[in-house]
Amino acid sequence: MKQVAYQNIILILLQEVFNERTSKNIYKYVLEEYFNNKFIHLNNTIFSDEELEDLNVIFEKITNHYPIQYIFRRAYFYGLDFFVNEQVLIPRPETEELVHLILKENDDTAKYILDIGTGSGCIPITLKKYRKNWTVSTMDISAEALEIAKTNAKNNQTDIHFIQENILTATDKIFQRYDIIVSNPPYITPKEKGLMTESTLKYEPELALFTPENEPLIFYKMIADFASKNLKQNGILYFELNEFYAQEVLNLFLQIHDFKQPELIKDMSGKYRILKVVRS
Repeated sequence: MKQVAYQNIILILLQEVFNERTSKNIYKYVLEEYFNNKFIHLNNTIFSDEELEDLNVIFEKITNHYPIQYIFRRAYFYGLDFFVNEQVLIPRPETEELVHLILKENDDTAKYILDIGTGSGCIPITLKKYRKNWTVSTMDISAEALEIAKTNAKNNQTDIHFIQENILTATDKIFQRYDIIVSNPPYITPKEKGLMTESTLKYEPELALFTPENEPLIFYKMIADFASKNLKQNGILYFELNEFYAQEVLNLFLQIHDFKQPELIKDMSGKYRILKVVRS
């Protein structure tokens, strides 16, 4: 079947679930990933029966809200490719903004960096990729996530130190003095599930998403305790935030004497999604 005719059929299918613009973007993305080629070069392609069978399975999964990134086991982040599966979150644009801020504010002078909550490794690997003189470590409770992050570090030719540790029980431990600690911790409360996409709820790991309803700031509190022992004087702590709890996180750090100059930073949508704070 010729690509143009097949596109018309699939767009009708996709538009039962998604709007027209999203459906066209999904179709284009799938073809480029499947054929490893730019969409413009596929206009006159005639699909084989085997290709059509593969594509039909992919589009059926997508209409059931299965993430495209998990289908192709690939996500793009800050110009780099990352292997992803259901054991790790799909990297988000707002996390790219967090990484961009860190890179913008800190040059390649030798520094010790710790990322808390590895996931796919997108934060520590990107920081190391663009700051060769930094010594970057990353921590996660999940052995499966760490293995994926190790794969991504190797694929992106970056030397990262991996630590399997639960930050909720590591607050009394001394690792070393870091210049920067960064974290995109779990920060979504169960009551917010109604605001989330079906694909995220059904397929992405709950461990990396949700915080207890009665303790929405638990990870920020524990990381603050950890950083008070492991962050150098005048070292910087960077967080990604839940926009609905940004002010509460700011108030938390205003009350902790070990830190100074807490600052909320807006993302490109004008929402407070980043907090930066300095160790006293």
